[in-house]
Amino acid sequence: MEKMKTRKVILDVDTGSDDAIAIMCAIKAESIQLEAICTVWGNLTVDKTTLNTLGLCEAMGVEIPVYAGCNRPMVKDRSKYRDLEDSYEPLIIDGKELKIHYDRLEGIPEPSRKEEDRHAVRFYYDYLIEATEPVTIIATGPLTNLGFLFRLAPQLAEKVEQLIIMGGGVHITNCSPAGEANIWHDPEALQIILDTGIHPLLVPLDATHAAALNLDDCARLESLDTFAARFTAKLARQRIEYESARFGEYHSFSAIHDALAVCASIDESVLEDVQELACRVGLSGSADGDILIDRREVPEEVNVSIALSANKEKFVAMLCELFAN
Repeated sequence: MEKMKTRKVILDVDTGSDDAIAIMCAIKAESIQLEAICTVWGNLTVDKTTLNTLGLCEAMGVEIPVYAGCNRPMVKDRSKYRDLEDSYEPLIIDGKELKIHYDRLEGIPEPSRKEEDRHAVRFYYDYLIEATEPVTIIATGPLTNLGFLFRLAPQLAEKVEQLIIMGGGVHITNCSPAGEANIWHDPEALQIILDTGIHPLLVPLDATHAAALNLDDCARLESLDTFAARFTAKLARQRIEYESARFGEYHSFSAIHDALAVCASIDESVLEDVQELACRVGLSGSADGDILIDRREVPEEVNVSIALSANKEKFVAMLCELFAN
């Protein structure tokens, strides 16, 4: 793994199984100085994502401030014509409901401390107002916290060194034929971010699926015999169990989406086919939550970097190196 200078990072998460692995990556990375973790709704309600985040920090033996954020999208839930519910029916196998994200992460303690008193959006505002050097933000859930922040104070975008977003899908989506979950749940938030002039790095499903973990990768992690490695393998196995039951036995792998975004902040070369593109966000109808890439012969000005693939071998090697000790 290439060494890089230490950067200050704020995570914005909806913890969740793959968020949990992403958080552990950030905690273990020598190149990341983790300033805070902000939670948001998405995989689960924000009270549950916050509790999971606090418990994971306790399991990892770190006291990183955790700020609870938004529990609904900015405006999408104001319209009865814009569905907010996933279309999947419950998946029951041998009397047990299988899930990608259970309400509580199993195998971590009940947290002994609580989230900070300030709301996540207020924390971002205060932190960036006072910041004397830029910060990197890695967002792995719906972008609601950041949407409100930059609607309130778009000038704070200049304090952001880099914004890495796990979200979107060019050739692969999940929540709808056009939309990936993190963007689909709150598309207005991403458009607000783009309107500030921030040039984010998007890590979409195209990249995360290219680096999906299989059962052999789980065994490799388990052999390291550390908490972080064992817990990662457990969560990956849980995801593989669900996806193979949902999509068929041939689907014996699972993309650990959010961890790839954190690994990209450590060493961006884990991403491949990174393209500089112009895009907007679909905000209605069948395009709701879509990353609308400008494919005209003379497109608008480039405003995003989008990774269309990733190096699976490098990603697994990074996880192993981070979690070996």
